[in-house]
Amino acid sequence: MHSHTLKDAPEIGKTYTCILNNVSLYDATIEDAQGCWAKVKVVQPLPGKYEKHYTEGQRFEIKVQMYDFIEKQ
Repeated sequence: MHSHTLKDAPEIGKTYTCILNNVSLYDATIEDAQGCWAKVKVVQPLPGKYEKHYTEGQRFEIKVQMYDFIEKQ
């Protein structure tokens, strides 16, 4: 298992807007993070072209370095 921790990596338990290729896809809570991977739980799909690809409560792993994260308050 790769254990490198990325600078500015999302923190477990916090909720973020997840952005891929400058497109805001969904708001998600980080459930687990190990190295370059994080397990997320979708809180809310965001309106747009990919909205129907995600559902509230959906869980999956993402490669952290591919995404930008904006922390939700």
